[in-house]
Parts: sequence; C-alpha cells; structure tokens
Amino acid sequence: MRRFIMSGALLTLLITPLFILRLTLTSSYPHAAMVITWVLFSLSCLGWVIWMILDRKTLMSSFHEARPLYGVAGILLFMEILLMIKQGSIITMTYPFGVLISLYVWLILGQLLSPRVVKWYGLVTLVIFASYVIGQDVYVRIFHDYFSFKEALTLREGIESGESMYRFSWIHPTIFIVMIVSILWFLKALKTFPIKRSMITFKRYFLILLMLFIMLFYHAHYPTSQQTNFTSDLYLYRSVFSRKDVARHFGFFHLMGRDIVDTLTPPLSLRRDEALIDAYIERHPSSISNHAYVNLFEGKNLIFILAESYDEIALDPILTPNLYQLRAESLTFDRHFTPVFQRTTSDTEFIFNTGLIPSIEDGPTVTVFKNNTYTQSLANRFKNKGYLTQAFHGNYKEFYGRHIIYKNYGYDAFYGRDELQLSPEDGRFDTRFFNAARDMIIPDEGLFMSFIITFSGHSPYTESHVIGNSHLNQVLTLYPDDELTLNYYRATQIELDLMVGALMDSLDEKGRLDDTVILISGDHYPYTMPQEVYENATGITELHLKHHGNLYLWSRGIAPVSINKMTTSFDILPTLDVLFGLSDTLPFSLGHDMFNSEVTPVLYKDYAYYDGHAYVRLTDLSATSDQAHDMAELYLIMKKILRNNYYRKDCT
Repeated sequence: MRRFIMSGALLTLLITPLFILRLTLTSSYPHAAMVITWVLFSLSCLGWVIWMILDRKTLMSSFHEARPLYGVAGILLFMEILLMIKQGSIITMTYPFGVLISLYVWLILGQLLSPRVVKWYGLVTLVIFASYVIGQDVYVRIFHDYFSFKEALTLREGIESGESMYRFSWIHPTIFIVMIVSILWFLKALKTFPIKRSMITFKRYFLILLMLFIMLFYHAHYPTSQQTNFTSDLYLYRSVFSRKDVARHFGFFHLMGRDIVDTLTPPLSLRRDEALIDAYIERHPSSISNHAYVNLFEGKNLIFILAESYDEIALDPILTPNLYQLRAESLTFDRHFTPVFQRTTSDTEFIFNTGLIPSIEDGPTVTVFKNNTYTQSLANRFKNKGYLTQAFHGNYKEFYGRHIIYKNYGYDAFYGRDELQLSPEDGRFDTRFFNAARDMIIPDEGLFMSFIITFSGHSPYTESHVIGNSHLNQVLTLYPDDELTLNYYRATQIELDLMVGALMDSLDEKGRLDDTVILISGDHYPYTMPQEVYENATGITELHLKHHGNLYLWSRGIAPVSINKMTTSFDILPTLDVLFGLSDTLPFSLGHDMFNSEVTPVLYKDYAYYDGHAYVRLTDLSATSDQAHDMAELYLIMKKILRNNYYRKDCT
C-alpha cells in the first residue's frame, strides 16, 4: 500500500511542473502550450500504466474480490465505446479520466451494498445504460443533441411529438443483445464469485479516484482572459450546458450519472444576481425608435399565427394561394431566423411571448419556469392597453403545461381542443379547429390580440399523417417525382393555407378586416424530415443556416415591402410594441425593433451565435472578440433572469 501511495505521489510531482508551465504559456505562447499539453498527456498515460503495473498483484486481488462488478463495468465501457463510434465523437484529453472516474465511483458504490441489493444494482445499471445508449442515438438524430433526464418532465409530449420518427440502426439490436447476455452472465457470476469487501481495497479505490481527479484537473482547459467562460471544461462540467461536449470530454456513462444528480438538484438563484441583472439592463438601454412605422398599427387588433413547422419550401401559388398572396401583400422579412431550442415549439412560443432566451441548462422552460412572472410579456403589454388577450391550439391545453404558463404570460384565456369540443383528429385539422374557435379568435367588438398555435404541419411526414393523406393528391399532381416525405410535408401545409383563407374570409364577414393585423411566423424548420431531403429541397447544408425562418406582417392597405435586414424571433416582441404603440419606452429586451439599425445576432441553444456573416461557437478557443464576450455575458444574464424570477418584482 505504501509503494502504491509513493508511486502515485511521484507521478503527481513529475507532471505538476508541466501543468504549471502549460498554464503559464497558454496566453503568450499557445503553440508551445499545445506541445506541453501533449507531453503532459503522454507522460500521464504512461505513468498511469506503469503505476498499475507496479501494483498489479493488488489490483488483481481487487478484481477477484468483485469480479462480477468489474465485468459489468467492462460491459458499460464497451457500450460507451460503441456509441462514441456510432456518433463519430472526437474525444478530448479529459475523456479517459472522466470515464474511469464514473466507473470507479460505480464500483465503489456497488461494493458498499449488501449481496441482495448488489444484484439489483448491476441489473438496473445494465438496463438503464443500455436504454440510455439506444435512446441517445435515436434522440440525437432528430434533435442534433443528447437528451437530459430533466426532460422527463415533458416525456409524454416528447413521445407524442416523436411518433413515427424512429429509424433503425445497427447499434440498437447490438446493445440490446449485449444487455441480455450481460444480465445472464452477471446473475451467474454473482453465484460463482460472491463479492467480498476489504478496507484495503476501498482505500486503494479512493486513492485511484483521487489520482484520476488530479489527472482530469490537469488536462482540463482553463480559459485565458481573452476566451469566454464557455471554453472552460470546469464550467462545462458544472453547468452541463452542452451534453454533446460533456460526452466528448467525460464520457456517456459519466454524463448519465452527472445528469441524474443535476436532475435531482433544483436550479439555484443567488440574491446578488438581481443586482447584476439590474446593472446589465442599465448598461444596455433600449434604443428609441424613429421611423415611418412607429405607431403604424396603433388601435388595431392582432392575430399572431405561430405556424407549426412552416417553411417556404411549401409555399406555392397553386397549392398555398392564400399564404402566397398574403406574403406578397405583407411586410416580409427575407432574412428572418427562428432558432430551435431544447423544447422546439414551446421554446419558440416562449421567445415570441417574452423575448427571453429559453432555459438551456436547467431543464424545459415550460415546466421548470412555468410559474415565473412575465410582466413584460407580449400579452401583458397588449393587456395594459385594454386588449382582450387569448391563445388557441388544436391540441389539449395541458400539452407542454400551456394551461399554466400562458396564464403567467398574461393571457386572459387559453382554448385547447377540449374547450373547443373537438375530437383529437378534428383538432389536428387547422380548418376544423379554426371553425370551432372562429368567434372567440375574432370577437365582434373591442380590441383583441389572438395568439394561434397551428397543428396540422406537425410531423411525421408519412402515410400515417391524416392531414397529409387528405391533401397528398393535390401535391402529387404538381410534384409527382419529388421525395414522398417532402410531398407529405407540403400536403400538411395546405391545411394551414386553407385556415388562412378561412381567417381572411371571417374577418371580412365580421367587418374586422380593416382594423386587424396578421402576423405569421413558423416555430421552426421541419427538422424531423430526413435531413438529406430537406437539404436537397433548400440547398442549405449548414445546420445554423437551417434555422432561417419566415415572418409576414400583413395589414390591409399597407405597401408590401421585402426587408433584407437580418432579424430573429427575439425581435418580434419589441417590434410589435413599437408598431402598436404599446409603451412609451421599451423595457429591456434581448431583441431590437426590426426597423431600427441594430441587428440582433441569432442565438442558438449550444451557446453559439450568427451575426449575419460569421457563425461563432462560444466554446471555441478562438472566440475572443468583444462581440463573443458580449454574447457570453448575455447568455448568463438571461439564465439569471429565469432562475431569479426577475420580473416578479414588478408585482410588488
């Protein structure tokens, strides 16, 4: 044991000067620092192997004391490597130490358990991790990110939204077979090689863990003063803001354990954060708007249509004549972006209604922060001007907890399919939904703001889509040779077009067409469509550019204009405030009035932004510009606003 401790201490002493030298050279001589980093990594790995060889007898003794648990640990590592290979993940220098830390922690916990409990410990771990590996592979194909256990709060919604999106992969049956074989082996091994406990073994485990943490600490990246906090491996580990990066840096098994702990720990807010938010807002006052469109729609009503998965690849003068005409007669924003965040549609709703960045680190906004106060929301701004504010959707209103969060957005009412007395199938048809809600969406008198969330355009774009089937023949007449998935998608958007036509007719019949403004914007691009199909249809291959969206602002008699300035979904709230004259001065907002000169960068869920010229990941070591630091600070302030329920103070 003494030799084990001395050799570990010697290894630490040998690599510590290299670690200090690396930190010293990082800012001034980055290339030299990189050389030192590789030397440090090579010596650490070599020293670790020598250390294990020197103590091989004791290590083998530890192995024999807990052979079944070591076997399961090896199987977990095998599953881990299979998923890394399948995803093509490029690992970092911290990866081997991160994986070993998680496995050793698992081994220690296993040997502390009674023989009866340890059996279930191994079985549950195998089943959960096998399911986790398969689930992550399925999830990342659809959402381009790994899921978190925090999203269990919206598991029902995820299953319903992900209907028919599964795609077979070789890794799924492989992992399933490995799991079954491993369970049978583990049960047999427990009978043949019962687990023994030894205080010496536990001491050795903790020493190994200590050395692994030192190695992890030495090989982590620490940002220079020019780099953002998001380049820090310690910040990544503490916040788990990018599950893809955590997997690359620390391993999938480590990510799973870290995520379980995170899920059980509520987000923390600090009293000092409120002062930091106040100071940030004071340094970033909203600009004054002075253009021809100021108060243009004052005293008019608004119908805001959030169009499910609407993309202009479906726009066609024959298939979608109402949308086509409305676009031609609108203020059209040709470089509009609608970035997709964790909970897709509900997060876009959050952005439209609050102008804030949805939760990235703390779980789904619609569940974790549904009870927050949103006094500066779109609905509250209209409400303060005497408008009736109502929201409508063809699905049941409890989906994504809309019945709670929309109340806190300030809406007077939210009508789902049950309130409209619609069957589940009828609720999916935008026209049937509109006909049921028509008289509430368009009141006969008084000012109103109606927020409509359409449903027909939702995936899957296959023969199982009832709306797609009802309009497919029309599409095939014009596009007989196109991909069937693309044609099913077009067919779903025909239903949206028919609803828009019915809306225009109803406004005219009720005599409210002249005093009503219509805004249409999609919630996200059709990301569930096979990406090669979408890329062939649009010519867009870069992921950050696929978030290019659409925004039409229509009012009878307004001169149609195509606006080429880059805009984002964060700009909608302040722009509507200015156009409708909702407040004398704009409260703090992430976005800007679209008709002003300021350009709001497109902000993404992985702490990246696009300024219209360059796409910058704040986790990139080369992200050292003033703009990058401004964006990093903005992300952190937005996180604090949610965690601290900042706008609650407006009610006191």
